[in-house]
Amino acid sequence: MLSPSLYKRVKVGDRWKYERIAEGRGRRTGDLTGPFYARPFFKGKQLWKTLSAETFAEAREEADHLNVALAAQAKGLTVAELETMTNANRIPLKKAVEDFLSEASKKKRPKTLIGYQLNLRQFLDSAKSINFLDEVTKQTIREFRDYLIQKGYEPRTLHNRVMTVLSLLNEHNIQTEFSLTSDLPTYEEDPPVPFAEEELKKLFTTMNGEERVRYRFFLGTACREQEVQYATWSDVDFEKMEFHVRQKQDVGFTPKNHEKRTVPIPASLAALLKERKKHAAHSRWIFVNKDGKPEGHFLKKLKRIALEAGINCGECTTTFNKGRYDRKRPVEVTCKTDPVCRHVFLHRLRKTCASRWEAAGIPVRTIQAWLGHKDLSTTQRYLGVTDSSKLRSKIDAAAGD
Repeated sequence: MLSPSLYKRVKVGDRWKYERIAEGRGRRTGDLTGPFYARPFFKGKQLWKTLSAETFAEAREEADHLNVALAAQAKGLTVAELETMTNANRIPLKKAVEDFLSEASKKKRPKTLIGYQLNLRQFLDSAKSINFLDEVTKQTIREFRDYLIQKGYEPRTLHNRVMTVLSLLNEHNIQTEFSLTSDLPTYEEDPPVPFAEEELKKLFTTMNGEERVRYRFFLGTACREQEVQYATWSDVDFEKMEFHVRQKQDVGFTPKNHEKRTVPIPASLAALLKERKKHAAHSRWIFVNKDGKPEGHFLKKLKRIALEAGINCGECTTTFNKGRYDRKRPVEVTCKTDPVCRHVFLHRLRKTCASRWEAAGIPVRTIQAWLGHKDLSTTQRYLGVTDSSKLRSKIDAAAGD
């Protein structure tokens, strides 16, 4: 690490300028007095720093220490750590996490970034004895897994949070031999099941007029929650009966996979939207809350409607905070009495729409484009599952009945 040069200010004519102090053998510097200035490098830039030293010897020591301090700051280390040669070129775990999140903020959606922040904050909490990234081992991740288990997280959540940590390690080519299959509890991923026609009938019969428009939009376009939340009137082409999913930078919305796409709108939905626009509650947003902001509680409201419609499975249990303000307390509830059924979620409307497109004979590649899927395999998970009630005659014939 090169020592920064030292300077004095000298007056030349009516101007002041910085003059570099010549150092080395045969150079007399003992009689120089302050103020002194140094020009250390920091992140590729050369800075001017005023030193507090009064003698040249003190100035040299201060400048050398300043160089070390700036280098340590750039690496996220303390001066003591940097001066220990074994740590000088290592990446502190906290610095690695900060850099990972900084990079993710440029590419990921806000909701995803919040998840990353939570996951990695919990990882740092569980790995307090780890100072450097290269100290993370298979055992470190196992301890993180156990930390999450103690907090009561389900297997799928364990998997997702560990995957965030593994992504961080992969960016630095750190292999731990931690196995997602043998080191984590197994979980069954619910297959993409569309709503049955009878369920849809009960749901929409229970809804009021405003709710019918909102959820028919989900059902008719197969859009994701945030795509509907930030839907604007300018996104709708009434002449072509199309909806354009596109970025809204001012509210931090970016379509998944960072790709805008165009989705067809059923004629019946287009007619509803056209009528709605005549008395729009907002000049920009199609669906707003009582404060005039984009609606953000579609799922919560759908679960309430499902409970009223009587389509909950009746078997789901969870802990729910009940009460108001300081009287809130955790209570175990069931989906027989509360809107907490795990089988009711917005993606089922998306899957129902995709299944209807397939049943209508629309090519799978077209459906892939409308859904905004990067891989065809993802689209295929949405398709190919037909309501068994529609196949009853074929099932009975296959059984010989």
